[in-house]
Amino acid sequence: MKIFRINLYLSITNFFKTFFHQNSFKNEKIIKRILKKTNNKKLILLTSQCRVSFLLILDYLKKFYRKKNEIIVCAYNLPEMVNIAINLNFKVIYCDLNYENGFFDINELKKKITSKTSSILLTNMFNNYDQGLQVKKLCEKKKIFLIEDNAIYFDNFSKKKGKKKYSGSLGDFSIYSFNIMKNISALYGGAVATNNKNFYNFASNEINQYNNFPRYLLLKQSFIFFVLKLLSVKFLYKNIFFYIIRAAHLSRINFLLMLFYPSLKFKKIKFPNFYFTKLTNFSRSLIYLQLINLKKRLENQKLRKQNNIYYYKKFSSLDSKNIRVIKIKDFDFQNFIDFPVLVNRRADLNKYLLENGIEARVYYYKNCEKIFSKKNIKCRNANRYDQELICFPNHKKIGKKYIDYLINKILVFYKI
Repeated sequence: MKIFRINLYLSITNFFKTFFHQNSFKNEKIIKRILKKTNNKKLILLTSQCRVSFLLILDYLKKFYRKKNEIIVCAYNLPEMVNIAINLNFKVIYCDLNYENGFFDINELKKKITSKTSSILLTNMFNNYDQGLQVKKLCEKKKIFLIEDNAIYFDNFSKKKGKKKYSGSLGDFSIYSFNIMKNISALYGGAVATNNKNFYNFASNEINQYNNFPRYLLLKQSFIFFVLKLLSVKFLYKNIFFYIIRAAHLSRINFLLMLFYPSLKFKKIKFPNFYFTKLTNFSRSLIYLQLINLKKRLENQKLRKQNNIYYYKKFSSLDSKNIRVIKIKDFDFQNFIDFPVLVNRRADLNKYLLENGIEARVYYYKNCEKIFSKKNIKCRNANRYDQELICFPNHKKIGKKYIDYLINKILVFYKI
């Protein structure tokens, strides 16, 4: 039985180094300088969460572009983001995705734009740079704002004419996440990059009025971080923790599932108070310590890319009736942390893989039209993704032998 271990990009060494790097002004200045290199934005604002960045953008649009109260989103999205737009009284327009590539159905997207459209939320999830560029040109033509959600990709890039075109460089507003499971982790944290001075001044003023971040939440995230670090120790994970996770899945022990996969729990709520808080100096230091060591990150990216190519090659050769891969054209830009695959009988497959020492996971995005809209569900492909998408691990601890083992188990399950 091969059991993979989870991977956290934040190291314990950096966690403790943070206590000696509390010069918040210096750290923030360097963070902004490094972030500017990965996009074409002059203004960077650090926030306590990616969702807070999105909230500030929509609050700005609501106050200064009152007649335009519609935002277009891909229906297959993070429910918490859509919840923010609804709570700010935006009319959310759901656009379906293309089943083959997981990106906006461009023809449908064009039809969704009206005189009341303020913005489009472009979530960098399965798309490549050229697809994002299509949406950018459409926004420029229609004179609407492009909000680029770069929480997942962060520093992925596409090589165009010898130059690197980074994810996050397309939007009028580009938002980043530094949460606990992200490439750059500060336990909590986010950022927004823009060239819009009016927004920057507005958002800076708003943040200055925010309260300090609650200590108990930072302590909670620190505790979860150390628990997850223990999970990644080979002996402990293989002999103890994997079986706890497996039991939680197979027996549907909800409180354990919520501990390991908090994104499974979603409720339609008003904004929690901790949204309106400032980024802590502790989190600034964590971001700083990781960003200044980019060489190591580039090595991790190369390993991920190799795994992605091998995953794609192996899955593409399998039975398309039960297994379908999302089309990839640019392995530099579409450098997934978890490799996504569309499958039939997902729940049964997941159970079978757990029984054989493989922890696949259901993606935390949902068909938001189904969650929030009271009308008939029109985004059928988003619904299929909600029911069929499963993700497999991709980090430096994963290699060809593990992927071959995983593929062989899937072949046995589907009797291919």
